[in-house]
Amino acid sequence: MSLVINTNVSSLNAQNNLTKSQSALAQATQRLSSGLKINSAADNAAGFAISQRYTTQIGGLNQASANASDAINLAQTAGSALDQVTANLQAVRDLAVQSANGTYTDADRSSIDQEVQQRLAEITRIANQTTFNGSNVLDGSMQTKSFQIGANVGQTISVNLGTSVKSSAMGQIATSSTGDISALFGSHTTTTGGTTTAGTATSNGVAAAFASGSVTLGAGDLKIGSTDLQGTYATTSDLADAINTAAGATVATVNGTSGELDLSNASGTAITFSGNDASSYGLSTVPAAATTGGTSTTTTGLTLAAGDLNIDGKDITGTFATVQDLSDAINATGITGVSSAVSGDGKSLNLYSSSDLTIYGAAANSASTATNALKFTGAAATSAAATAITTSGSLQGADVKTVDDANSLVSRVDVALKTVSDFAAQLGAVQNRFQSTISTVAAQTTNLQASQSTIQDADFASETAALSKAQVLQQAGISVLAQANSNPQQVLKLLQ
Repeated sequence: MSLVINTNVSSLNAQNNLTKSQSALAQATQRLSSGLKINSAADNAAGFAISQRYTTQIGGLNQASANASDAINLAQTAGSALDQVTANLQAVRDLAVQSANGTYTDADRSSIDQEVQQRLAEITRIANQTTFNGSNVLDGSMQTKSFQIGANVGQTISVNLGTSVKSSAMGQIATSSTGDISALFGSHTTTTGGTTTAGTATSNGVAAAFASGSVTLGAGDLKIGSTDLQGTYATTSDLADAINTAAGATVATVNGTSGELDLSNASGTAITFSGNDASSYGLSTVPAAATTGGTSTTTTGLTLAAGDLNIDGKDITGTFATVQDLSDAINATGITGVSSAVSGDGKSLNLYSSSDLTIYGAAANSASTATNALKFTGAAATSAAATAITTSGSLQGADVKTVDDANSLVSRVDVALKTVSDFAAQLGAVQNRFQSTISTVAAQTTNLQASQSTIQDADFASETAALSKAQVLQQAGISVLAQANSNPQQVLKLLQ
């Protein structure tokens, strides 16, 4: 081996190794001081990129969990307010039931109505003033809101918050009433079989009146019931047409021989003529149709056969002694959302429905003043012709000043309570869903953090060993370098 001075290879090798050990020592020191195995992209380019993506997801998931918590708080705010709305509605219903009692006077009901109005006003106030972060949550203005519950775009839950619980927005019902039907529940005689003969009469002065031309009748000269036949008639036939129109049936015909009016009445009610000229024309009374023979049956109450009264697709049949009996039968039929009540004077029947109401049938379509007839507003003769009575109105403006008003308010409150309870149930279900979301997001976050830790966190056991190794190599390298640097001095011995 040659001895040289200018190039000390041993020193250069020692310096290179010392540089490496210094780098290892610096790396171990950095990892131990930061706790991270990857402190820059240079440490592990792929691991650094993956770790950054994990950081993005973890941050998004943490915020998503906070978002879900905010959504729960919003739902709880609305739910607490709905509890108070429900309490007020229940109080209003109790007051309405109280007012419907027959022991109270109009003055008593007016006093009860004072609290009813205050309760309804409080319901509207709660709906208008319950807010979350500046937004009203119970007046329907929020509509549908999306809540971000994931780290990525589109990971949302949509909640319909468009339900309004103001008094003006709840309590829509369909209502229908009969007229005074108390007379229908008395005794009725029905004859089956036998021979029915129309009542007849003949005028004895009409032909003479038209002998010289047209006839002019002044006000009150000739009437059928309350219908005045005032006017000018060119012929006897014209007068007959007017009489038939007023009677609603073919009552009068012209006798081809005498020219007089022949009167025939097939109805069960006599037709009465009156007025200044009625008796001179021989027009006074046309008897009702009479039945001879057959079997007469006397019944007490109102009898409804199939097809007489159909409410929302269900026939009401049977014999009913009173209006209350009929009302009880309707309620016992169990028509979904429909309830029946007798009016305050006990003479009429009222129907209340939470949805559109359809009434049809032969009796339901007849005039309420007719014998054995029952007329509801909006009734039609057949189901094909029936038009649904639509829901309308609200709690706003409702009162309990009469029995009928109180019964109507009870029905409206029942509908409103369903609206509120459905909304509250929706909010409760949404809270459970958001709570589940928070648990799911927490699990995702934990697993991502565990995976990220494997990639970027320093293993202190390994790194302390590396630190000790690097420190020993540093000390050894310095000693060896010092020895290598002294090697050229051996050349001096050759020069002595």
